[in-house]
Amino acid sequence: MNIVLIDGDEVAYKAAFACETSIRWDEDTWVSYASERDMRDSIDAVIEGAMSDTNTKKYFVALSDKNNFRKIIDPNYKFNRNKVRKPVGISFCRDYISDIHNAKIEKELEADDVLAIEGVKNKEAVIWSVDKDFLTVPCRLYRKGKTIRITKKTAEKNLMLQTLIGDKVDNFEGAQGFGPVKANKWLDKNGYTWESVYQAFESVGQTKSDCTKNARLARILWKIEEKLTWEPKYATT
Repeated sequence: MNIVLIDGDEVAYKAAFACETSIRWDEDTWVSYASERDMRDSIDAVIEGAMSDTNTKKYFVALSDKNNFRKIIDPNYKFNRNKVRKPVGISFCRDYISDIHNAKIEKELEADDVLAIEGVKNKEAVIWSVDKDFLTVPCRLYRKGKTIRITKKTAEKNLMLQTLIGDKVDNFEGAQGFGPVKANKWLDKNGYTWESVYQAFESVGQTKSDCTKNARLARILWKIEEKLTWEPKYATT
């Protein structure tokens, strides 16, 4: 079925921030507020835009659950976001997307996981998102103005890169000192295998457990049953 898969978290934050206004209440106070009508209109427009971009008539929206299985793997996952101010209308936007656009929330999963599982299962579906994490999923992805199909092989390569580089936004560091350039050079030279990724971690004094943890944090689920079972396959134990 030709359908567009939309990250409700992304839409909610985009709408809440776009519709937020700050005013000087008095000589000492600034106040931020947002119009519910403006936020509703913004959300509806983004969803309509996603369908237009992907030439689809149907859509599916997912929102992240309040609990996250990755915090079982690492309690510090996304911990840095606790200090980031949320827009005043974010709760309203999430509720509106849930109630009016029937967003799916899966226990302990992020919206990314829910969309990826649907995208892997339905080969005609297309994920509409700017999030680079979807490059690690074998799916159809609308990103930067065009639709691309990511193969399983390409998704695996991208995951290995992400494991090495880490993701400061999500608060996991990868292999110490490995940025995009160094990670690409390492894998081009030593091969796109999990053994090679582990050797990169080992080269900077980190362990196989560090490599495995980073890989599990970086990986978006392809199947729901992989939640706490998936691990990279090394050549040696």
